Amino acid sequence: MIRALISLISFVLATFLLATLGALSGLVDRSGDTVLKLARLWSRVLLGVPGVKLEVIQRAPLDPKRPYIVMANHASMIDIWAVFLAVPVPLRFIAKKQLGAIPLLGWAMRAGRFIFIDRQNAASARRSIGEAARRIKSGQSVVIFPEGTRTRDGRLNPFKKGGFHLALDSGAEIVPVAIQGSRALMPRGSALIRSGTVRLEIGEPISTTGMHPADREALAACVREKIAAMLGEPVPAQRAL
Repeated sequence: MIRALISLISFVLATFLLATLGALSGLVDRSGDTVLKLARLWSRVLLGVPGVKLEVIQRAPLDPKRPYIVMANHASMIDIWAVFLAVPVPLRFIAKKQLGAIPLLGWAMRAGRFIFIDRQNAASARRSIGEAARRIKSGQSVVIFPEGTRTRDGRLNPFKKGGFHLALDSGAEIVPVAIQGSRALMPRGSALIRSGTVRLEIGEPISTTGMHPADREALAACVREKIAAMLGEPVPAQRAL
């Protein structure tokens, strides 16, 4: 209990301090790269204080100079910090619009040139996808949780279609990532982080070269199959939502 309380206090303090620095960095660093460095430090503090260890398995090397679309399953807030630390390329998250309105944290994300999507507005979402595609073509890598939200029962949910539109529009390779153990350490709705081990398996990049919009559902099924296999789950047929 004492360690959990210390973890909660460190979460609040680290988030306040580093988000403030991140927001202020936007005044002098238009690239947003300073925020990415602060985000990695933030992740180390948030996972290190409660004693969360990462076990990372990488199936193929990633070129830090190439843009990728990282797609991971989502079971806990821990997933965000784990991906920042485990995937060896600079990453920006594609996040829901509401996060951008949070004081300090949202401002820091905007300073870091994260991309926000309004899921309730189809026209706005399409513009965000277009902006993300332009960023990727310019060399930025992004992270998407294709389930759209955290799983409620621990099982892999169906994937939404936006990330696969983005992959086809940008031509970037998709890196499938399977995260295990995070839900047990910080369940949905919990503010406390328990100690333990989170396992991340980074799969081989999946090429989108030569694919067309008609291939979207097949691409979604392929990525979901790869992640499900790494999680040890059965792979039922699915359509991208």
